[in-house]
Amino acid sequence: MTIVAFPTQGEVLQFAFDAFGVLPQKYELDEHFNETRKKSTQTALNRLANEVGKLDANLDELLTTFSYLVAGVLPPREALAFGDVFLDLFDTYRNALVTEGTYLTKSETAKWQMLERSAPRLAISLAKHLQRYNIASDGLLVPAPAYWYLPKRDGDHWAWPLEQVMRWAYDQAGTTILRFHCPQNVDSAHPTKNLDSAKNWLAGRTLPSWSSLLNNFDESFCALDRFRATQGTPLLCETQKKSIRIALFLSRAATHISKLVQEHFGDAVLEEVCSRFRLMAERAEDSTKMLSEYVQGVIVKENIPPSDLDELWFDVVSNYWKVLAAHQVEVGQAVSSGHLTVDEAIEQCRPFGRLARLLFERPEAFNAQHSIPDGFAELLLDGLALRKCNELDLASIQAYRTRLESRGLTKKLPWMVPWQQSTFHYREGRYAEAFPFIQEAYDCAKYCAGAKQYELVNRYIELSAKNGKRKEFTNGIAWATYLGIEVRLLRKSEPTKENLEWVFGMMKRAVWPA
Repeated sequence: MTIVAFPTQGEVLQFAFDAFGVLPQKYELDEHFNETRKKSTQTALNRLANEVGKLDANLDELLTTFSYLVAGVLPPREALAFGDVFLDLFDTYRNALVTEGTYLTKSETAKWQMLERSAPRLAISLAKHLQRYNIASDGLLVPAPAYWYLPKRDGDHWAWPLEQVMRWAYDQAGTTILRFHCPQNVDSAHPTKNLDSAKNWLAGRTLPSWSSLLNNFDESFCALDRFRATQGTPLLCETQKKSIRIALFLSRAATHISKLVQEHFGDAVLEEVCSRFRLMAERAEDSTKMLSEYVQGVIVKENIPPSDLDELWFDVVSNYWKVLAAHQVEVGQAVSSGHLTVDEAIEQCRPFGRLARLLFERPEAFNAQHSIPDGFAELLLDGLALRKCNELDLASIQAYRTRLESRGLTKKLPWMVPWQQSTFHYREGRYAEAFPFIQEAYDCAKYCAGAKQYELVNRYIELSAKNGKRKEFTNGIAWATYLGIEVRLLRKSEPTKENLEWVFGMMKRAVWPA
């Protein structure tokens, strides 16, 4: 059966681990992360993807593990910036799944999320956090093209980010791929193996694991240094090596993700993802330029010492993006309510640069990539209205079910009819009869009912209590808090044994409007 839903949080995190390849492989020696811990992490990822076990605790532990492993690859500043970019994207996804309903399969919903939310957000997050953590002060080198981490299409051929970075690495070393991996003895078995692997990766025939890629280049760095030392020629400096390693890490992950997008959705979608990212990134350059000029002015005017520069960058950049976000919400609401015209909105956004004006100057840039199924909006609103209707009965529910079936939308709104049925029995005080229907509605609504998940899961928790089903009651609360959905009576309180017992008792007796 094709499931209409967002990917689960565990599936998203599992994808991140796979994409960045941070779980240690055979080349890596980490006394704090051995083979046993690697296997336990993989097991935990599988359990979280299937929503088995303690959800919140497992999610927190896996996010901590992911951060730890990334910190083992990237320098401190870069690891902090990476972490905040990642959390921005993860929070964007979490916000969408609890506010936006979906009528699409998991795969198509992931495509929607990528195009409509993730690509634009990534561009802004990179602009923000690279400045916020003063990454420029590390003096790292990057490939010349502005968007070296994006794939480039030339006819039927794609130049993947990893290919672009490898060629740049050889340019940094001032040598060919042959002399980089085999600087001294072409017939030596191990360097030749590294060379053959690099040729495969460069041609895009295979994608290496991160550990294989890092091990190959680290061995080649050592061989190149030894050879140049005997020749009396300049060695690669540590900044060059560090820059190459970071670029390889990011470009390998970008290549992994880009190839998956192309494989599942085709060339046109991959091009659209890159186009939407570039549009936002190019517009964000105004903001980063203004911030840079402002901070440099403050440094000179107030004679800021080097020890305080990181704090200055962090505070100024954080405040700017906070003010800009609030401004955008205010202006957008004013346009929606008719208090501002589009032209007036553009003028009000002008001090913030081209990014702030984009939504009003080019609304077509945010056009949805999916068309809503015929009749979906009508039946969604009608279904919600029927559930609230005082005349709700089994006949009206059956009539609505027939309409869903006739429009082929039963699988698009799988939670609506059982929710209506549960509501009907609940109003009659038949809580035992209502429970199987709310159970079905709750299961079907997970990750697809958007903001309606709040009402559904709370009714499920309540009916679990009314029917003495403590396991279902506890699991419902765990899932709600896992998604950040507030539970009635519990609210912001911790789900301690005492608090849960009190909520269980109250929900067993209390009745809410349905």
